[in-house]
Amino acid sequence: MTSYFALNTPQSAPLPPLRERIDCDALVIGGGICGILTAHLLKERGLDVVLLEASRLLGGQTRGTTAKVTIQHGAFAEKLLRAVGRERARAYVDANRHAVDALEALSSRCGADCGFERVPAFVYTLTDPDALAREAESCAQLGLHVEQTRRLPAPILPAAALCMEAQAQMNPLPLLHALAGPLRAFEHSRVIALNGLCARTAQGSVRAKAVAVCTNYPAFTLPGAYFLRLYQQRAYVLALRGAQPVGGILYGIGPGTYSLRSAQGAVFLGGESHRCGDAQTASGCYERLRGAAKRLFPGAQEAAHWSAQDCMTMDGMPYVGRYSARMPGVYVATGFSKWGMSNAMAAAQILADAITGRENLFAWAFSPQRLPGASACAALAGQAGHACAGLGASLLPPPLRTAESLAPGEGAIVRDGLHKRAAYRDDQGALHAISPYCAHMRCLLRFNPSERSWDCPCHGSRFSVDGELLCGPAQHGQPAADRD
Repeated sequence: MTSYFALNTPQSAPLPPLRERIDCDALVIGGGICGILTAHLLKERGLDVVLLEASRLLGGQTRGTTAKVTIQHGAFAEKLLRAVGRERARAYVDANRHAVDALEALSSRCGADCGFERVPAFVYTLTDPDALAREAESCAQLGLHVEQTRRLPAPILPAAALCMEAQAQMNPLPLLHALAGPLRAFEHSRVIALNGLCARTAQGSVRAKAVAVCTNYPAFTLPGAYFLRLYQQRAYVLALRGAQPVGGILYGIGPGTYSLRSAQGAVFLGGESHRCGDAQTASGCYERLRGAAKRLFPGAQEAAHWSAQDCMTMDGMPYVGRYSARMPGVYVATGFSKWGMSNAMAAAQILADAITGRENLFAWAFSPQRLPGASACAALAGQAGHACAGLGASLLPPPLRTAESLAPGEGAIVRDGLHKRAAYRDDQGALHAISPYCAHMRCLLRFNPSERSWDCPCHGSRFSVDGELLCGPAQHGQPAADRD
C-alpha cells in the first residue's frame, strides 16, 4: 500500500543513525514535510541544525499526501469563524496564503522537478447548496474570493460548488529530498527522552539551544497534554491510470462525495475518512472507492492505493509554538487537520521565526496555549469521553470469542483463558497474536479490516498484525501475546 508519489519518486540514500553526542543551535525532531522545511529555514538563517527521524526521512504521513496546496480547506470558513472568531480565522487564512506563495517560490528556487502548478480549487456538495451559500458568505468575511457554480471539471454534477482560483498542486517529495540533502540528518534515531533541551536516542544524544518537535503527533505525553487535545483520522486514496484528467482540485462535503485531483498521469480519488480506531467505518473503504472509480472513470486502471493519517485539533487550527509553558526553548507543530502542505509551510515559518527571535504576524493565532472557545470545549469533552471509553474497554472481561474461530483475513480481540489477545488469521491460515493494549496509554486496540492493522481508538496509534509500530503517538511496537 505505497502511495503513488512514493512509487514514482526515487528515494534518497539511507542515512546512518545517531551514534554520538552532538551540540548544536537547533534540533528538529521529525523528518516529514514540517521538520524538513523548519530545518531548511533555520539552516538558511545560519544556525547549526540537527534533524532526527525515527525511521526514514519522508517515510511517515508526508509520504501519503495528495499534496493539495490550497487555502480552500474544504468547507472550513464558517466552522472556523464559529470556533475561533474573525480575527484568529483571518490570521489563519493569511498565514496559509503566504505559505502557498512561499512553497511556490521555494519550488522555483530549488529547481526540483516537483510539478508545482496553479489550478482552481472547488468545494462541492451533492445535497446541501445552502451550506455552500453560507460558506461563501464566511469566505467573504475572511477576505477570500469564491465563485458559486454548478459546473465542475470532472464527471460530477453537484448541487452547488464554490471555486477559488489560483490554488496549487504538486509532488512535494522531490523538493523535500532536495532540501534534506544538505542537512545534518540522522535516520532510525527515535528520540526516547527529552530532558530540557537535551534529546536522547538509543545510541546518542543532542544538546541544543532550541528544539522543534515536528512529529505529526507530538512525541511526548507530558507536559502539554496533546493527547487530550488531538484525535486522528484516516482517509483512503486510489490512483487511477487512464482516467480523464481533472481540471483542478475537488473536495466534496456530505454523503457520496470524494476528493479528486490529477497527478503525473493519474487521477487521485480519495475519501472514506473515519476516526482512527472506528472499526465499523473502517470496513470496506477501498471497495467503496473502487465502486466510485467504476462509476466516475469507467475503464480506468488502479495504479496504487494507500491511506494517510491526519491529526485534528478541537477548533480546526493547528498548534504551532511553544510546546508548553513548562518547557522553555521547546516548540511544537501539530494538528494540520488534513491540510498539511500549506499548514506545514506556515508552521515552519512560525517556528523558524520563534527560534531566531524574529516577529511573525501570525504566530499568536496558532499558539498551543490559546484558550478553547465554546465549540472547542464541547469537542474537548467529546475527545475525553472517547478516550475514557477506549480505556474502559480494556477493563472489561475477556470476550467469549476465541482465536480458533477466526476465518482467514479476520482479526478480533479474543479470549485466551482470563486474558485478551489481539489476534489475526492471515490468508494462509497462520495466526498472529499481540498484546491488545496500545503501547501509548493502554487503550484497547481495534482491528482495521481495510488496512489489516490494529488501530487505537483513543489517540490513533497503529500497529501491524505482528506488532510493528506503524503510526504514533506510541513510541514502540506491541509485544507478542505470549509476552503480555
